Amino acid sequence: MSFSSLTPQEKISEAVNSLHASLNSFISKTAASDHLSLITVHVYEHGLSSLDLKTAIETLTRPSSLLPSQRLQFVKLLLPRDKVDDVIVFQIVSAIGSGKHKIEFAVQAALLKWLVLVQPFLKNFNSLSRVYGVLFMLLSYESIRPWVAHLLFLTTRRKDITPWRIQYLLELHNRYRESLHLQGLLILYKEYYPEIIIDNYINIRRALFNYPDSKFIKIIQSIHFSASTHPNYIRNGLNATKRRKLRIPDSTTIDTTASSITVEDLTTLSLFVQNIHSVELPAQMGSALRYEDTVKRIMVNRPSDIALVRLDTWLAATLLEELRIERESNDSDSLEELLQRTYELISYTKEYLISVQDFLLNKFLPTWDGRNHRKIILNLLTLLPLSTCDGLLPPLVKLFEQSSNDGLKVDILIFLADISQRHFLKHDMHHAHLRGTSAPEIILTLSSIWSCIEKLSLLSLQSPIVEGARLNLRLVAIKKLLN
Repeated sequence: MSFSSLTPQEKISEAVNSLHASLNSFISKTAASDHLSLITVHVYEHGLSSLDLKTAIETLTRPSSLLPSQRLQFVKLLLPRDKVDDVIVFQIVSAIGSGKHKIEFAVQAALLKWLVLVQPFLKNFNSLSRVYGVLFMLLSYESIRPWVAHLLFLTTRRKDITPWRIQYLLELHNRYRESLHLQGLLILYKEYYPEIIIDNYINIRRALFNYPDSKFIKIIQSIHFSASTHPNYIRNGLNATKRRKLRIPDSTTIDTTASSITVEDLTTLSLFVQNIHSVELPAQMGSALRYEDTVKRIMVNRPSDIALVRLDTWLAATLLEELRIERESNDSDSLEELLQRTYELISYTKEYLISVQDFLLNKFLPTWDGRNHRKIILNLLTLLPLSTCDGLLPPLVKLFEQSSNDGLKVDILIFLADISQRHFLKHDMHHAHLRGTSAPEIILTLSSIWSCIEKLSLLSLQSPIVEGARLNLRLVAIKKLLN
């Protein structure tokens, strides 16, 4: 069979196997670059199969004739088509560190970052927990510390925090005081054990351990979606994705011991109160979106940055996946349910998630036509912080000006009137002299919202009588409030 007749996936396999030969023989710089270029052409659409990924990781974690720059380029092409097996995690972690047969630290750092990126796509979420002890001892290596700390941050549970680890982490922190990642881990440990004393304490935002590359998630989801929507999935004239239901993770806690307290154990309010400070969080924080309120109660009564980061990571990936499915299959039910559950979670916890804000302002609104999910989208936007109005107003004004739907225009005006009233009353409670000069930023933002309302009101001279009356009542109320 000629090379030109091979499928894209077969061409990827050929190139991966050719690079693997560099472990035992010399491959010229030009030949290696040609193989990497061939993979680049096809991998962003088809991804690497489990076997090709295993071969690639073996090539990258052992000394070979590939140049360091080629290894780094190869790491960027590790786009798994399937869930990532445990053996991949173990093979990478075992290759980290210093020694005669270890790979370059730059490549080690790239592989550890890749593990952070694929963490939502691991076949077994417990695989990283099984190498926690090995990862912890790698914190002394400065060049790979940020990604080692990030992996530990994502996987740390109460059982992982032992006295000697606390002591060792404190010693590292005293030695490398400029390392925010060490301090971030210490703050996480302190959440579990408040008696830990951190000198030279700096308040670190949880953004330090945010998901590092949102584009990677989009690429992987696109590859997975393409692999799951093969024509063989069409039955009775209906695409299988149109029948799919939203998958919310169970509130299951993994790797527990006989003495562990899990969410499933909190069957009564009394048990909840007695164990609130010792209960283990679920393996997937996405379970907070389930209709059962136990995980939500834990988030409210025992606030945790790591829980929010894990929930943000899951929600960012799931929102983008559901949006892509809706656009490619016209199935809007799952996204509608996810948005509704997200709204209920935020309303319950009063914690607006970065992933939701980013999704609404940067992914959804710029291309929204105002039809799908209008009610729940406007409800979610109502909960946005006042500081986001600069990013919120332009797409809504553009939508208003381009739409011929009077009902949509009225809804946008009512939404703007509602958020101006909501934020005015909210901040007025904390600023008794708001009508004076004590909060210029707040006044300026509220004024820009009201100016926007007036501008759009002048543009909308034709509205249904009932809708117009409903709008006028709102506008009169806001005008009285602002005078």
